[in-house]
Amino acid sequence: MTHIDFDHALDQRVAEGDEQRLKARGLRRGLDEWAALLEREGGKCLSDPKLCDRWAAAVARWVIDANLLSDAENLHVALETLRSAHARLAVAGSTARAEIVVTVLLETTRAALERARQAELEDTLDPDTWAAKMLLVIHDIPGLTSQELASKLPTTDSQVSRSGRALIERGLVIKTRHGQERCWRASARGAVAARKLQRRATARAYA
Repeated sequence: MTHIDFDHALDQRVAEGDEQRLKARGLRRGLDEWAALLEREGGKCLSDPKLCDRWAAAVARWVIDANLLSDAENLHVALETLRSAHARLAVAGSTARAEIVVTVLLETTRAALERARQAELEDTLDPDTWAAKMLLVIHDIPGLTSQELASKLPTTDSQVSRSGRALIERGLVIKTRHGQERCWRASARGAVAARKLQRRATARAYA
């Protein structure tokens, strides 16, 4: 990559960051709109099945958009809004349908928030840590044992164990048994994180 290419890539990332912020503001406006309808008269306005279904479809689309943007902040606000509404809605009577819909959306939003927070962990993984170095090696050479990893890095078996636990907790690597050996592989999420680390390392090299 030449300096010109890097400058172009940097300009593109800045533009993408501005676009991301604009989308986040758009998400917040959308959140305010569907939350206002949910708050109105304690959700009683959703007693009409057709209105409830249209509202649910709109919220589901909003959750998908927020998930694609990994917008943890707005997803957290949405989750708390849905939790508050769920506590108020009755499981019987005119709001019973809305209660079921909110329950489903609540769990969907919770899962999206967990994924967004995981994405934040991927983006903030320090490339200089043993965990990051270990992830890159596992991604490049899947199936290594702990002893082979210690030799490749190089570091101690205890460091591999500590860093490996941290990566497993983040859902970035998987440790599987093959015969008497335990081997390391990157999860699908770990592969994405490894590619992000590689891009960040390249960008830093040209900075």
